[in-house]
Amino acid sequence: VGSTIAYFQEMRAKDSYFYWRIKLDDEDRVENLFWIDGASRMAYAKYNDCLSFDTTYMTNMYKMPCAPFIGINNHGQSIQFGCGFVRNELKENFVWLFNTFLHAMGGVAPKNIITDQDFAMRSAIDEVFLNIIHRNYRWHIMKKAQD
Repeated sequence: VGSTIAYFQEMRAKDSYFYWRIKLDDEDRVENLFWIDGASRMAYAKYNDCLSFDTTYMTNMYKMPCAPFIGINNHGQSIQFGCGFVRNELKENFVWLFNTFLHAMGGVAPKNIITDQDFAMRSAIDEVFLNIIHRNYRWHIMKKAQD
């Protein structure tokens, strides 16, 4: 954690729009983490119409789900609008992550968000991102239909 914080402070010194937040638990262990660079924050101001959010499991040595915020620019290319790690996929962790994302973006919520069919995620989206359209990934729908 110390190395990560030092790296984020170094990035902030190089990029005044670099933004990061960390949430520790009662034992000073990382509960949630979020960061975004200045270029991504500026791009989000232009391309906030659709946000893809998906957590992938166990992609790191700490076994914390990775949570990238992905959008699409005017060339149809994917662009990352920040990234986070959550200890687990509970509603309160998603609420923290979405509120932190919203704060980093100056309170500007996406117009649409596409996610998997996770109920905790859906509940957090309904609480944080008011008046947006929430859709599910087609792949997840088809997979569940086949199962």
